Amino acid sequence: MAEWTNWAKTVRHPDLAKVYDPKNLAMLKDNVAEAVENGWKLRAVGSGHAWSNLGLPPGRQGAVILTDRLQGFEVLKRPSGNEPGLVEVEAGIKIKRLTELLFDADLALPNIGDANPQGLGGAIATSTHGSGVGPGLGSFSEAIEGMTIVTVDEQGRVQDRILQDEQLKAGRVARGQLGVVYKVKLAVIDNYYLDHVRTIVEFRKEETGLPALLRDNRHVEYWFYPYTEPGMAERIVRNVVDSTKVRNPLGPFERLRIKFASWYVNRLGRRSPERLPNLFRKRVPRLREIRRQGPWHKILLGSSNIWREVVKTYTMEYQFAYEHLWEAFGELEKSIALAERNGVYVAAPIQFRFTKKSERSFLSHLSFEPTVSFSISFHTNHRGAHKFLPDVEERLIKLGGKPHWGKMYYTRPAEDPRFEAVREQLDPTGVFAYEQPLPEREDYQNP
Repeated sequence: MAEWTNWAKTVRHPDLAKVYDPKNLAMLKDNVAEAVENGWKLRAVGSGHAWSNLGLPPGRQGAVILTDRLQGFEVLKRPSGNEPGLVEVEAGIKIKRLTELLFDADLALPNIGDANPQGLGGAIATSTHGSGVGPGLGSFSEAIEGMTIVTVDEQGRVQDRILQDEQLKAGRVARGQLGVVYKVKLAVIDNYYLDHVRTIVEFRKEETGLPALLRDNRHVEYWFYPYTEPGMAERIVRNVVDSTKVRNPLGPFERLRIKFASWYVNRLGRRSPERLPNLFRKRVPRLREIRRQGPWHKILLGSSNIWREVVKTYTMEYQFAYEHLWEAFGELEKSIALAERNGVYVAAPIQFRFTKKSERSFLSHLSFEPTVSFSISFHTNHRGAHKFLPDVEERLIKLGGKPHWGKMYYTRPAEDPRFEAVREQLDPTGVFAYEQPLPEREDYQNP
C-alpha cells in the first residue's frame, strides 16, 4: 500500500493502491494503463497545494499520479504588438519555476496568485487567481490557449488528446475529472515591472472610493485584521511602471520577521487564543506604509507565501458579486463575533480580492463582473476551524457565493451540465470520477 498527504496535512490518504511518478508522456500513459488494468480510480495530485479533497480517489481502489517531474518549457511565439506570445509547458512545473523561466526569457503572465509552490496543473484545475479587474487579467486558466490530456476511451484504451472548443472550455478548470493534464499552451506578454504600495486603512471607509480604486489601478486587494478597531486592513495597490529598477525588495530580515510573527501568533493561538484580539488591536495600528518596486513575479507574491512556510492552515475562499461586498463584510463580522462568544478565535488576516469575470471556462468560480473573493485562513492546530469556517460559508452562500475549488468547502456545489457532458465524452468509463468527500462541520454549542 502507498500513502499521500497534501502540503497542509489537511487531507491524508494512507491506503492507496499505488503512487506513480512519471517523467515523460510514455511513462504517464503506461501508469494510466496499469491503473485501468487493475480497476483503480485515478487522479493527478501535482504538488498537493490544495486544501480540498479533489486530489484523492477512494482507498485501496485508487492511485494517484505525481506530476512533479513533468517540467518541460518551450517558447513557441514571442509577443508582437497587441498579439500575445505563446509558451508550451508541461503540467508538473511549479509556478515559481515557470515564472522564473518566463522572466529570464523577458516574458510574463498577465497575472498570478499570491503564492508560488503550486504545480501548474493544479493551479489550472482549481482556477487559481490573483487580483485585478482590468482587461487581460483573471485566473491562470484564462491564459490557456491549448491543452493536451491523457485519458481513457470506452474500450479502456489510453490516449493523449488535444482539447478544443467545448472540451477546452471544460479542460481549463476541470478539478482533475477529465484526465491527467500533460501540457498546456499559455498566452504570455512582454516582461513588466510593478510598483507596490501598502497602506493601513479603515476598511469601512473604503466603500465610497473603492470603485475608483478598482477602475484606476491594475491590482487592488485588502488584508483585513479581525478584532481591530475600527476594522483595519492593509490596502495593497500595484501598477505597472516603466522603470526596471528594484526598490525596497522583500529581503531576508523582513522574511525572517514575517516568519517569527507567524510562529508567535500560531503559538499564542494554540495556548491562549483569548489573547489574540488584544494582540491584533495593539500591533496592527503600528504597521507602517510600505512601497516596493520590482519584477511582476516577485511583487505579485503576498506575505502568505512566506508565513505558510512555518504555519499550516485550513483555508476557505468564497467568490460573489461586487454588489454584495458590504453586506458580505457585515456577515463576516457577525461570524467573527459569534465565534468569539464561543471561544473560537481567528489568528490570520482575511484577504479580500477583486477579479475579472472568467469567460473561457465552464467551472470557474470567477463568474461575476467583477468577482469579489474572501479568502479565510484558520490555523490547523487552533480550536474551532470546523465551526467558524462553515458558519462563514453559510452566510456567503446566501449571498450567491461560490467556492474556490482548491480550498475548503463544506457544501457540495451544483454540477454544471455543460461540464458533465464533456466529462462523459472524455472519461466514459469513470476512471477519473468519484464522489468527493467533504470535511465534517461542527456546530457551536451556544450560538
